[in-house]
Amino acid sequence: MFYLSVTQEIFADFFKWEIQFSAKGFGTEIVTFPVAAAGKIQFADNRIECRMESFWTRIEADLLLEGKTLVCLNREKEISISVVCRDNHRNRKYNNLKELFPVAKDGFRLNPESGKDSAYLELRCFF
Repeated sequence: MFYLSVTQEIFADFFKWEIQFSAKGFGTEIVTFPVAAAGKIQFADNRIECRMESFWTRIEADLLLEGKTLVCLNREKEISISVVCRDNHRNRKYNNLKELFPVAKDGFRLNPESGKDSAYLELRCFF
């Protein structure tokens, strides 16, 4: 008896995520940290306590949504930002049109009282 097994695998395109860190404030030298998993983020300055959380993905027909949250602790106060990336282009996987993909981002000053000299963190996602 001949047995033919057909397996269909579905692959979703996922976004690239990174944290951009400027130790001397917005607009200064940037260090980029790729985000691969939830949990604590290690910076060179051990006084900075940040973590990634709330990873989620939703796929509906031709729409892909993905979100993540960056939470940092500053003097007993939590500061957080959430970024949601979306993609609804049917042929984006192959990028036949050589499109430039937009970046979704949000950021904050770690210590707003320091003004422009405060460390600045930005959570970004892109295709």
